[in-house]
Amino acid sequence: MIRRVTGAVLAVALLAACTPRRPDATDDTVDSLPATTVDDGAFYEATIRRTTDGVPHILAADLKGAFFGQGYASAQDHGCSLADQLLRIQGRRSEFLGVGDGNRFLDSDFAWRSIGIDEIARTDYETVDPQIVEEFEAFAAGWNQFLDDNTGLTGWCASEPWVFKVSGADVYSYARAIALQASSAQLVGYIAAARPPDLVDGMVPSTDPTTTADDASAAAFDGLAEVPLASNGWAIGADRTAGGEGGLLLANPHFPWEGELRFWEVQLTVPGELDIYGSQLLGVPGVGIGFTDQFAWTHTVSAGNRFTAYTLSLDPADPTSYLVDGESRPMTSTFIDLQVRQPDGSMAVVQREMWRSEYGPIIDFPGVGWSTSAVLTFRDANLENDEFIEQYAAMNLATSFDEFVDAHRTHQGVPLFNTIAVSADGRAWYADTSATPNLSDEAEAEYLAQVEAGGLAAIAAQNRVVLLDGSDSLFTWEESPGARDPGLVPFDEMPMTERSDYVFNANDSYWLSNAGELLDGDYSVLHGRAAVEQSWRTRQNAAVLADDSPDGPAGDDGLFTGGELRSLAFDNEGYVARVLRGPVVERCSGEEFVRVSDLVDANGEVLIPAESVGIEYACSVLAAWDGRYDLDSVGAVLWREFIGQAEVASLWDVPFDPADPANTPRGLVARVPQSTEFGVELTTTDPVLVALARAVQVLGQAGRSVDVPLGEMQYTERSGRRIPLHGGFGSDGVTNILSWAGLGGSTEPQPERGARLFDGSQLTADGYPVNYGTSFIMVVDFSSGFPVAWSILVYGGTGDRESPLFESQTVRYSEKDWKQVLFAADDIETDPNFTSIDVSGDA
Repeated sequence: MIRRVTGAVLAVALLAACTPRRPDATDDTVDSLPATTVDDGAFYEATIRRTTDGVPHILAADLKGAFFGQGYASAQDHGCSLADQLLRIQGRRSEFLGVGDGNRFLDSDFAWRSIGIDEIARTDYETVDPQIVEEFEAFAAGWNQFLDDNTGLTGWCASEPWVFKVSGADVYSYARAIALQASSAQLVGYIAAARPPDLVDGMVPSTDPTTTADDASAAAFDGLAEVPLASNGWAIGADRTAGGEGGLLLANPHFPWEGELRFWEVQLTVPGELDIYGSQLLGVPGVGIGFTDQFAWTHTVSAGNRFTAYTLSLDPADPTSYLVDGESRPMTSTFIDLQVRQPDGSMAVVQREMWRSEYGPIIDFPGVGWSTSAVLTFRDANLENDEFIEQYAAMNLATSFDEFVDAHRTHQGVPLFNTIAVSADGRAWYADTSATPNLSDEAEAEYLAQVEAGGLAAIAAQNRVVLLDGSDSLFTWEESPGARDPGLVPFDEMPMTERSDYVFNANDSYWLSNAGELLDGDYSVLHGRAAVEQSWRTRQNAAVLADDSPDGPAGDDGLFTGGELRSLAFDNEGYVARVLRGPVVERCSGEEFVRVSDLVDANGEVLIPAESVGIEYACSVLAAWDGRYDLDSVGAVLWREFIGQAEVASLWDVPFDPADPANTPRGLVARVPQSTEFGVELTTTDPVLVALARAVQVLGQAGRSVDVPLGEMQYTERSGRRIPLHGGFGSDGVTNILSWAGLGGSTEPQPERGARLFDGSQLTADGYPVNYGTSFIMVVDFSSGFPVAWSILVYGGTGDRESPLFESQTVRYSEKDWKQVLFAADDIETDPNFTSIDVSGDA
């Protein structure tokens, strides 16, 4: 049921009781709420207030009402995403959509059924805390009520036969599946393809037609490690905040702009019990990144490991058994039946036998396959993570910063994230409490020795995948007291630090959470590697946060304000240009022509012929450029193509030094002299000049000038409109990341990118299209004693591509036009775009 109101009794009463209010607000509130129609728990009621850019502020008399309202508003804005994802994790896509191109849906269904998260979650749902059940039942009821009030969902899935009403268990199951983003969800394609080698009359073939584990390619592991999730998180403590009492937070997750991994901005308010603002992934209740009047937090994806892969040495007598310490152990198998829609609309049952080891599902990994001697399997640290939901509920309901931290200690349910948080009194906290497999000291030492020796373990490690020898029980996860589940690292052994100046993370390990003091400790190698070279983005983060000089980003006093932090978030300086542009310009100055060889593709076809390339003007463009990636930046595109053509690792003069990770490697390698004949200089083999010449060629071949502004090249399309975008790629070393990346597992129609023109370049015929990067960006400022915040949800809060809200915040981002977050009740209801509806429904 829905009532469109301008002054409903419930809404007025709740607004009057909302706390906190701004310190300067006139307090004419009542001490208690009047009686409402909520009586015996069999009825839900909430008010959905919306403000500029369509942000929903959910107001209710109790928690179940708040989550009911959130479910209703979620269905309004992004209902199709939840319906679509339920089909995915329940393994039912082929039932409605057929097998899909290349058996995409069929394989996905078998894999998710084999992973079993839906079944696990539904079993857990029967015994979870009643408060969690109430939260999810209420959210589902709100989502269903929207369907009733509007005769179904609107948007891209309108009238699809797979849109059903949902249960609390459905929503809970999907929420649990989100925890698998850096583990089982990345292995779906390999799970579905796993088949034992053929047997002849029950006997193993005498010859092995498959490749061995040593043949696995680096590219395969690289693909396995491609989790399209990243972020920056900054917490500025009282010592670096103007005013010296509160703190500041920057939340800057880098997530896809399409599909199910989008964020949705929301405020949830239950007077006296809950008042929280932030964002959440589509289709689930609560707030995942946000703030209250006492603390603020954000997440970055941890560099640690959420699963371990294992190489199984198979029993020579049976390829469905494997050896552990010389003992043969049988795999188990399950026959899974799927209802599959045929091209003519009829249904057929398709059956597949899915195999498991004691560790988890068997996978058919490229280059390894499943031979008569070897196969891979894996163990997932988040498959049994029923504490995940309880932890976020506790974080949302915490009334103090200490309670927020204690939620991590008590539940240890964070699945794959670092947490960066700040308190209203200026404490900055970093922790990697994400689910991490626990190996014994002996197992870690042996694993590192195997990596050092090279081979498959080393190839995997280069791509942040831990590959262990499953034939040796030494590598069984170790049980330690205090861990949330057997075999995981307990809270007291996880990397964390609290400081009064600042902490940050940009997806490297815990090691460099503050540029002035490394977080050394006896932490598991599975939390990420210490004493290793840091990414350019991490080094840029460290450089700007550590800079307290009068000319630095924090101004004369070296102390940050909310405004300065917002400016710094969109400063767009590239670290690579910061440290190399000057030396490169010095190197190319005075040079006129550089001779380059043919540029060929993988088939040997010449894409750009050999020629003498003029670089004099290109050098002057780089000399005039300020090293930033803004819309009007001339030189950013040329530099990006230069870096793409250079082997940057070979350009550094000073190598990486673990004692100085924020400043090494650095400097430009010495110049390679030109070749001569009879004293006449002929060609240069200097890689710096050759790469610059090649960049000039690439842009010329694409019909672009070397002085093209970034805003003419880098863009996204929203509602048919091309919107120019500032920001940089990971290879640019910019904190404000944009790129094109994988989009998860949604069936929502999405834009496609044209082909890249050349190796080493992201350039297409249309420029640099963007569908990933800075997504929900927020700054929270506690320096006034009350949270003041600003945000942009870059792709907007709706999935309706016909709505003006689909592009409005993308334009905000393009123009660096932050919106003020409306948190206090009087600010919400006086917003010029304020609307309000009351929604209600039966339990």
